Amino acid sequence: MLRHVSFVFALSLMTACSGADEGAATSASSDELISCGWLMGGTCEKLPSGNWRSPQFWGQVYLDKYSAKLDYASTHIEAGPTPITTPRTVLLITGVGIKKEFMVPIQKRLERDGFDTALYEPANLLSGDLENESKKLATVVDNILKQTGETTIDILAECTGGVIARNYIQSLGGDTKIEHMVTFVSPQHGLPIAPLVHAIVGWDALRDLSPGSTFMHTVNDAQLPSNVKFTSIYTCTDEYIQPYKTSNIPGATNIDLCHGFTGHFQTMYDPSIYMIMHDALVK
Repeated sequence: MLRHVSFVFALSLMTACSGADEGAATSASSDELISCGWLMGGTCEKLPSGNWRSPQFWGQVYLDKYSAKLDYASTHIEAGPTPITTPRTVLLITGVGIKKEFMVPIQKRLERDGFDTALYEPANLLSGDLENESKKLATVVDNILKQTGETTIDILAECTGGVIARNYIQSLGGDTKIEHMVTFVSPQHGLPIAPLVHAIVGWDALRDLSPGSTFMHTVNDAQLPSNVKFTSIYTCTDEYIQPYKTSNIPGATNIDLCHGFTGHFQTMYDPSIYMIMHDALVK
């Protein structure tokens, strides 16, 4: 009980520091506690000061929390498989609240294995309207194709990056420009907690990730194109993406990491998980 009271008091102070109205500053609601705890992947008892309703705030929190593991994975590159004989571009896409530095361990291994890479961190850390984000992705892909002279590229996308990429491929003409689509820890059918967190932080992406939203219907009512090789990789013990079966894409190759604990962020620095992604890109 004392632990809960101290948590409420700490979050109340942060609410006051982040510019909320005076009434909200006096106590943290249960919805605030739940929302902040979900964004933190546990509890917010050790949350740094700042505006915790901002996606940039969380982008820095996540990066600070995992910087040592990311640095190690980026500087200790193990021997890999035989490089592909004909290089092709893989576009890496980050998810909501995720900075591009998280993708560097994967990027370095792809380049070790003969791929060319491009890295896309959407503006405002992918917290905006996901239909608009899908259209922005279309422009990014067109620019890469123009620069490289390739007719198709591959996409490897984390979390919500995988949802906008799927929408782009299914509904915005991306099926003619993408050969392999690999998504990991991605809420392809939305998140039950998203409406509550959206009400607290106001990110449009969370509105669109609410089950039954217009965007979720757009994504899941559309046909999965047969000419694109789809793979979805997910973990049953994800701290954020629950229920984990929301990552399952009917008609795709669905790969679960359900033997022991595999965390959400682990997927971006674990070399053994990278090899699952690699194998999906070369199949």
